Amino acid sequence: MTHVPSRIRKKIEWLLRRAEGALLPERVLAEEGSHLDPRRALIKLAESKDEVERVGAAARVEQLNRTLESRRDDDRRTYLDQHGVAGIQRFHSRDGARIYSMSVETFPKHINNVYLLVDGETLTMFDCGSGMDTSRRDLALGFAGVRGLFAETARYEEVDWCVISHAHFDHFGGANLVKKETRARLAVHELDARVLSCFGERLVIASKDTDVFWRRAGVPDAERTVLIAMYTAAKSAFVAQEVDRVLRDGDSIGPGYKVHHVPGHCPGCMCLQVHDVLLTSDHVLSRTTPHQFPQAITPFGGLEHYFYSLAKVRRIEGVNFALGGHEDPMWDLRARIDAIALFHRDRLAKVQACCSRPRTVVDVARELFGEQDGYSRILALDEAGAHVEYLHQLGHLKIGNLDEVARARDPVIEYVARA
Repeated sequence: MTHVPSRIRKKIEWLLRRAEGALLPERVLAEEGSHLDPRRALIKLAESKDEVERVGAAARVEQLNRTLESRRDDDRRTYLDQHGVAGIQRFHSRDGARIYSMSVETFPKHINNVYLLVDGETLTMFDCGSGMDTSRRDLALGFAGVRGLFAETARYEEVDWCVISHAHFDHFGGANLVKKETRARLAVHELDARVLSCFGERLVIASKDTDVFWRRAGVPDAERTVLIAMYTAAKSAFVAQEVDRVLRDGDSIGPGYKVHHVPGHCPGCMCLQVHDVLLTSDHVLSRTTPHQFPQAITPFGGLEHYFYSLAKVRRIEGVNFALGGHEDPMWDLRARIDAIALFHRDRLAKVQACCSRPRTVVDVARELFGEQDGYSRILALDEAGAHVEYLHQLGHLKIGNLDEVARARDPVIEYVARA
């Protein structure tokens, strides 16, 4: 399969969501979806024909154009059932829960899937976006689309439960608004509860721990200052929020959804089992190998926990369809888990080979990802650090400048493969 650069795929998906706005009910498009500008998006898709074909979306774009031309309700319903509209898509569980995926722009050009579960009289949200203006806008569009496209009566303010999958800002940043604007009770895993309830403390301590890790990784002082400011910038608007229920592995919530604790990507990361469907959040994604960070920054992170959690989810009986916190549905969850585990094993081998001579985490990050800037620089350092840490924990790497580390107060650490 030919590799498609992420920027091209994101561009076409972005344009498709906006072009599909033409299939929304006129009132929904006018009141909640005016930002979509579907006419302009359709023109851009036509101008991007080669890129559309490259990402494998030509048939879908052709079907969209035919549906718009025919104006037939049957064609619209077929398209809606197959693809959803404007990032709003419906799925069903074996026992009758209706699961709505709503695409939400949590940061500029960064898309999350927020889920609304309609099950009898109970409304449950899985995640709530970032709380930023675009996130609020897209949630409003999502709920309006659920009503206008699927004849539901569900409203945001009437949600009963909001389950936070994990304490990363694009998933929980809207929690203040949920508590202010809805009747929902807020639930989160016990290892992430303090991130919400003691947010100011968490931000300070996480910044300090991250700074120590970056210093030992070899990041210069001036660059660390810039990176720390970037790390904390979008999060400063959040106010500490008490949670209504703390969850643990195996707990049941709402109409009987089962909680699976999957530490690794985040200490309190959870998957939510809705009968025969698994909402995997950022634990398993359809295309991306979810971001990893070292335990040196936060306990219960790191690759050892992540590998354990992958194996744990693979053993869940009666489930092989999954919906992630980003990207597309996964029709073969076990195959995707196997591919992710293999990817990390391959990356570990590359890191070990890279350390044939003493290398810092900065060196390893540059070897794996090239020169990165902006927030991508932070992600690259975290990912490289997680793999270096795991190999060091297993004894496959050792510290190559131990005498210098012993003498220095704030040493930069170099790692080298053991013979």
